[in-house]
Amino acid sequence: MEETRSGSSHGAKPTLDELLEEPVELRLPAMAEQIPLVRMLTHGVVSRADFGLDAIADAKMAVDEACAQLVQLAELGAQLHCRFVQKEDGLHVVVSTRSTEAQPPSDRTFGWHVLTTLSRSVAAHCDVLPGGGAGIVTIELVLNPGTSA
Repeated sequence: MEETRSGSSHGAKPTLDELLEEPVELRLPAMAEQIPLVRMLTHGVVSRADFGLDAIADAKMAVDEACAQLVQLAELGAQLHCRFVQKEDGLHVVVSTRSTEAQPPSDRTFGWHVLTTLSRSVAAHCDVLPGGGAGIVTIELVLNPGTSA
């Protein structure tokens, strides 16, 4: 029998652990009006990852805040790219967009404080595009079922 990448037999239903390791991605216009869609996806992903009710609320707020910060930096017509991957140390969420600002969001804002409070870890960076002046701004979060205080 041929085996798939995740190790299960071809044609067999994947286990829950195998499903959780598969990335879930969403690309949408980088506009504030689109953030509720990301919140809905976040709810579904963290529910599937067996987060508790408080941790689900925390995860939705953290991802919402990361998206809001990036939407403010996004250049006109840019897309917001959200990626969720369950790993052993928690749910990794990467949110990015193209920005005219070649720097990550400030870590001295109330919004950044919200991110660090609700997430196990937070990192931000900007990859400058050739030609300068613009870049891909990314916020990376690690969330876990026990994030809630």
